[in-house]
Amino acid sequence: MNDKRRGVVIRIDNEHGIGTIMDENGQDIHFRLHTMPNEIEINSKVTFDIQLTAQGLSAMNVEVEKEEILVQSI
Repeated sequence: MNDKRRGVVIRIDNEHGIGTIMDENGQDIHFRLHTMPNEIEINSKVTFDIQLTAQGLSAMNVEVEKEEILVQSI
């Protein structure tokens, strides 16, 4: 099962080295912090691949979405 998804980071547990992403369907997907970019934080919008592991669904290849800022000139 390899499927690209989007979601928002809702939990980061530095003590246990895991985090949780809520995907667009409202499903919680877990990920390992050691595989994450340093700029990850709560409420970060991310894209990721989903993989079925022995522990359930896991997020892999997580990338933080860069926000575009549009500037209008007057």
